[in-house]
Amino acid sequence: MSDTTISGDPAVCHARLEGGSDAEFPGDFAISVPHTEYLLRLHLKGRTSVAPGKRIAGVIEGKAQKFHRASAGGEFIEPVEGHPRIVQGRIRAVDAAANRVLLQAVVPMWVTPAAGQSARDFAAGDFVNFYMESGVTFAPSA
Repeated sequence: MSDTTISGDPAVCHARLEGGSDAEFPGDFAISVPHTEYLLRLHLKGRTSVAPGKRIAGVIEGKAQKFHRASAGGEFIEPVEGHPRIVQGRIRAVDAAANRVLLQAVVPMWVTPAAGQSARDFAAGDFVNFYMESGVTFAPSA
């Protein structure tokens, strides 16, 4: 299990808050992923009282442009610094009712498939890659 998750809820990402909005990325904030070089810029969904430099936990959500099954490579998010654009990882769970999958790709994230695809088309254990739509969110845990 990745050290960016808690055994109680595999959808919760644990990271460090690196900074809030600035002129270049209004409404965004950055988190760093422990033991990696990743610095992800995400849209804050809700509020947080966590100060920069402190640990933060929450749920990441986004939408894929189109899932493709992969057979090689590892988990990654590109770019390493910035908004997630290209993602590859393993599906941990399928939420067919909400039409989304829980993906482990450096960090856990809920991902909704593109129009024309369904979460039901995939199963836990499938390895996929895709382009991520803009607007990936981070909802801090209470």
